[in-house]
Amino acid sequence: MRRDPLRDAIEKLKQDFPGKSRSWIKRAIMRLGDVRELKFGLYLVEGRRELCDWKPLYQVWYSERGGRWYCTCYFSTFGFARQRDVCTHVAAVMLYRRYKKALEKAERKRVYVAEGEVECKGRIEANGELHIKPAVDRVDLTFFANPKYKIFVVSEMRRIVVRCSGYEILELEGEEVPLATAKFLVERFYERG
Repeated sequence: MRRDPLRDAIEKLKQDFPGKSRSWIKRAIMRLGDVRELKFGLYLVEGRRELCDWKPLYQVWYSERGGRWYCTCYFSTFGFARQRDVCTHVAAVMLYRRYKKALEKAERKRVYVAEGEVECKGRIEANGELHIKPAVDRVDLTFFANPKYKIFVVSEMRRIVVRCSGYEILELEGEEVPLATAKFLVERFYERG
């Protein structure tokens, strides 16, 4: 399956700023949930005392004329020295934009889903993201003698193969759905009894 969009966004941020410390990356990640998009090119980032912020809100924007990102913290007493650098408010906005774009792209992606029931005393595997739960309401000693599982698979391939201890035990034809629908169906799979 695909990689996590947040992990990809963090890796790209690290590549763009190879000289930045792990602490700087961590602070940018911590601020990710504090970013609010006001309009295209203008963002608000909530201040955090634990990250040494003095103001409750910081504005971050991109200047076409300057060809770079700016933050209101650059115009404070201590911020003038930071103008040559990139603050974690700006880094959080960059991370937010990349993550949002990756999520939108991922949600448009189409995958195949299938569900079934298998009997297996070994390790169950599939050529996709496998979700498993016991096929019975109550697991007792008799379950371990004859274990049956309900499975739900999300795969990039239409032909879904399920294996038990390396042996093919089930082949299913997946139904094509958007990735967002597949995520919803996984949640429903676990909610059902």
